[in-house]
Amino acid sequence: MTLQIRLSDLYLIDKEKLSVALFYIGMLVAFLGSLNPWFLWPVGSNYPVLACLFLVPSFLLSRTLETPIFSRTDFVLPIISFLLFTVYERFSTGSNINGYLMLLFRLIIFYCLFRVNTDRLQKFMTFVCKVMGVILAVSLMGYFLFLLGFPLPGRDAQFGEFYSFTNYYLFLLDDRNLFAIFSRFNSYFLEPSHIGTAAAFLLFTQRGQWRKWYNIVLLITVFFTFSLGAYIYLVAIIFLNLWISGKRFWGKLIVTLGGLGVATLITFTYNNGENLVHDLIMLRLEVDDGELAGDNRVTGNFEADYNNFVESSDIIFGRHYEATEFGNAGFKVFFYENGLVGIILLLAFYVISMMYTTNKRAFVSALILAILFFLPSAFMLWENIYVPLYAGAYIAIEMETTGTTPQTVKQT
Repeated sequence: MTLQIRLSDLYLIDKEKLSVALFYIGMLVAFLGSLNPWFLWPVGSNYPVLACLFLVPSFLLSRTLETPIFSRTDFVLPIISFLLFTVYERFSTGSNINGYLMLLFRLIIFYCLFRVNTDRLQKFMTFVCKVMGVILAVSLMGYFLFLLGFPLPGRDAQFGEFYSFTNYYLFLLDDRNLFAIFSRFNSYFLEPSHIGTAAAFLLFTQRGQWRKWYNIVLLITVFFTFSLGAYIYLVAIIFLNLWISGKRFWGKLIVTLGGLGVATLITFTYNNGENLVHDLIMLRLEVDDGELAGDNRVTGNFEADYNNFVESSDIIFGRHYEATEFGNAGFKVFFYENGLVGIILLLAFYVISMMYTTNKRAFVSALILAILFFLPSAFMLWENIYVPLYAGAYIAIEMETTGTTPQTVKQT
């Protein structure tokens, strides 16, 4: 009798769990990288490369499984529409070879997203919410200590040409808020609106689970960003989630509107209107000379150039835009750069990539939120925006608070 020892007998590896773990880490890196937290600044816009270092092994390992986690077969049209839009966008913005090379890594990210089965996708979104709940809870504690006057270690930090902070490690303080009585919360990220919007969109994937501790942290985060956009998205998500779940919401809508009316009255009267909500939110809702005060997504110089643009033939394919001043964002900048063709290709991508869901209310809701975000921001392929909207579109049945496994759209 001969003694045979195989290397595989010396260890046991659950390949499915390893493949899932690598997928979770890779997509989490993509999600966080698109938010530009200070601890990923050394990676910068190259975060898709780092994400793919985990996603590619995950996909290859999944192929060896009897039941692969990347099992969806309806990915062809979404990938084609993704390529059509992104290649056009690179061309219209005059991207260099590095931009096209980075597109390859982003293609891998979206390919994995479109291939993973929807049950696993929902579990991943819950994982992201838990991770964000942990890091934001720690960040909020540091932020509250700062507001209470506790001295915290910090250093000067600069991101790009337009962002300057004091980095307190647990959160960033924008230099523009150095002398503010109450600084808006932007955690580890560049702007309060970035993390506020990401937190609100994550809640879109958590129907019926908002009482979980990590989702409560997300709600607290949204509140302390004092981001008008994040507040609007959150209110929309509340009612869209009720509509998706088939629950009656007209009574709740009336109560909510009444509550908002009372809150508005209080903010304009409490302390003679000198309070945080009035100064940071309500003043942006005032209409002056027919324009909303908060509608300040472009500068006067760009507005003049934009008015010239819409009267020219450039509206078809767009016109080259060079960011020479801070403060220009939203649909006008997107339209200026990409023209009508770009808008059509972007809309086609969103519709095609989400159209396979059997929950048409979730599909419509995701598109409504995408439009709401497009108007002031238009960074529609940021992973922190697209991934939760995409995942939310494929949740077919409300997650139960009893701890049962969430039911999602089954794909073949």
